[in-house]
Amino acid sequence: MAVIRAIYLFVLTQILVKGLRWNEWWKGTIVYQIYPRSFMDSDGDGVGDLAGITSRLEYFNDIGVSTIWLNPVYKSPMADFGYDVADFKDIDPIFGTMADFDELISKAHRLGLKLVMDFVPNHTSDQHPWFVESKKNKDSTNRYRDYYVWVDPKKNCSDPPEKCIPNNWVGLLGGTVWEWVPERQQFYLHQFLKKQPDLNHRDPAVQLQMIDALQFWLEKGIDGIRVDSIRFIYENVDLDDEPINPDYTPIPGERPQYNSLIHNKTADLPEVQELLYVWRRLSDEYSREHNYRLMVTEAYVTHKTLLSYYGTPERPEADFPFNFGFIDLNKENLSGIKIHQLVNDWMKDLSPDEWPNWVIGNHDNSRIADRIGVKYARALNVLNLLLPGTPTTYYGEEIAMEDIWVSYNDTQDPFAINNPEHWEEYTRDPERSPLQWDRSSHAGFSKTTGKAWLPVNQNYLLGINVADQKADNTSALALYKKLAALRKDEPAFHTNHLKYVVVTEKIFSFLRMPDDQDTKPDSFLVIINAGTSESTHDYTAALKKLELKAEGDAGVIEVSSNMDRNGKSQGLSKISLAAGEALIIKTSVYGFSSAVSNT
Repeated sequence: MAVIRAIYLFVLTQILVKGLRWNEWWKGTIVYQIYPRSFMDSDGDGVGDLAGITSRLEYFNDIGVSTIWLNPVYKSPMADFGYDVADFKDIDPIFGTMADFDELISKAHRLGLKLVMDFVPNHTSDQHPWFVESKKNKDSTNRYRDYYVWVDPKKNCSDPPEKCIPNNWVGLLGGTVWEWVPERQQFYLHQFLKKQPDLNHRDPAVQLQMIDALQFWLEKGIDGIRVDSIRFIYENVDLDDEPINPDYTPIPGERPQYNSLIHNKTADLPEVQELLYVWRRLSDEYSREHNYRLMVTEAYVTHKTLLSYYGTPERPEADFPFNFGFIDLNKENLSGIKIHQLVNDWMKDLSPDEWPNWVIGNHDNSRIADRIGVKYARALNVLNLLLPGTPTTYYGEEIAMEDIWVSYNDTQDPFAINNPEHWEEYTRDPERSPLQWDRSSHAGFSKTTGKAWLPVNQNYLLGINVADQKADNTSALALYKKLAALRKDEPAFHTNHLKYVVVTEKIFSFLRMPDDQDTKPDSFLVIINAGTSESTHDYTAALKKLELKAEGDAGVIEVSSNMDRNGKSQGLSKISLAAGEALIIKTSVYGFSSAVSNT
């Protein structure tokens, strides 16, 4: 009876994933984010391009990445580096031609790689032909009249109409969301730059245009989309003011900032769910065996709200919404307890049908090596790649790239340019510097004799580059490749199992176990020291509290984050880690009853 009870408890605590079907390839992949301007410049103009990406595709096979995600390469005046789209079905000349894109996707598929594109449905450029026509007039004969969110001046306002702003809504970049257009004698909505007018998805014609754009790229053969800024697509039509945020402290002299309001009129409206369901059904129509089309969503919001973007089994939406919890990690809050909180907040609320995912950096946030310190960057790659679920790597994280510094006069980012008094708080240029390939000029990114669009970090001369790290079996890149291989080869990392082992102010540790416990497969104890000093613990005792036992109370260090303890035997009753170190220990773990029967 005791044996039955032990096994029953074990199964009850697991969410089982028994192998990946053809439409689940994304569960076993690593998603690698490419910021196209900064990955590889093929023509010497100082800006990365599609041909440059194509020339480096073998790199992904080498490091164990099977999915690449491109930030926008659409035709654009580049007011926000491609997120201001002027043509949803064309490539901007700065990145090349449609033929270059076709070659990129063709070669990627030949190499067994998946390609995911950004889809930007919330807004367009103010130079998009739709907006150029829409702003001309509001006549019923203008087919583009309602393509954007147009609003009359506020009623009962005695000021000139251009001063009668409809309400208090504030944009993501600060300041009002409303911009006056004399031709129409109306305001248009822009939650981002004024050069990025918001589309009106309440107009059926706009919805059809977005479906047409999505179909265009699906027919090109893309393997999925990442839906940008999904939470802002709809706004309440009543135009009421949004509530003041009582927790916000305004800075004297600064224009109204986004966090000054509670955004219950302009974000996360229920209509978004229906739209995602429509796009999901369209993506599914293009999915064939061995060619499933992935859909991921982007929204910076609480994890509870993010979970709604999964949809339901009956009405599926995103395969997963990006989980930005780790973006909150910094030098002040980094600890084992904080990591546990961020992981557990996500895992405990997932249903068996929902797959987790992890992100430690992207093009909108300072690099992880800067946020938490270089000493901990390797350990965060261990965390990102070995937790259950799908990890996303921001280009350069595999070699522990760091931010650069850019003066205001050389600043490219419109967020910073629009906030000159506090530009260093808003700039995203530091995390967008070119990928560091080798020790040649511009770190091998470009052959330009002038300046690249952003400077490279000079630490590329100190070994923070791909070429040097490929030749060094103790490098951050060597670690990354080893972690990617573990994810691919070991059954323990093909499941959604997760058990926390030791969690303290310094330590976050967890156990990954395979489904089949009868054939004595390997399990892996993953330990991360997020503290500021060495830490020693008894992991045999910790496993016992979970009704688990490791064979021989020992294992082998499969990987150490510094790549200096690999292959060494390790007893589990006393394991010490230096600050910033991570260990992955291979062992055989059983429930009590199994352990007794095998002693």
